[in-house]
Amino acid sequence: RTDGLPRMTLTQQIDHMRKLSVQLASSISKVVYTASGTLLSAALVEDRIAIVEHAAYWAPVDSISEAHYLLSIINSEVILEAIIPQQAHGWRDPRHFDNLIWELPIPEFDAAASLHRDLAAAGAEAERVAALVELPENAHFRAKRRAIRTALAEAGVAQRIEALVARLLDG
Repeated sequence: RTDGLPRMTLTQQIDHMRKLSVQLASSISKVVYTASGTLLSAALVEDRIAIVEHAAYWAPVDSISEAHYLLSIINSEVILEAIIPQQAHGWRDPRHFDNLIWELPIPEFDAAASLHRDLAAAGAEAERVAALVELPENAHFRAKRRAIRTALAEAGVAQRIEALVARLLDG
């Protein structure tokens, strides 16, 4: 190089700031959520070798209860409404969730706290309801997401999660 900057090997570039090696060394389960978009969406990834790319964020979890707790919170409308005023605006809509969610007063999961256990239980129920939704393979991801949200609302679990998340933030 003639620009005076240090050379990086391909391996160093792939693992820049150890973002790849840290993922692979983390717990088996990760909660993954979208970095940008109009709807904040999160899912549980239980594959240890799955790699989360740059357009998503991830957090390791120590238990399935912690995962359900975080998924309930991140997927809630309450959280989305709290984040929207902080988001940068794109051409038409607010964009970029990035780490804005963690600026909200969301406590770490505490299995001894009844509200946290209630959120985890509601998240587990949401997962069961979502698993029963038939999703056509050729449907757009937005249609699939809408079908799941509709099923959660019809089962009453969406409303329960929204009330619990509102209590958590008021806490």
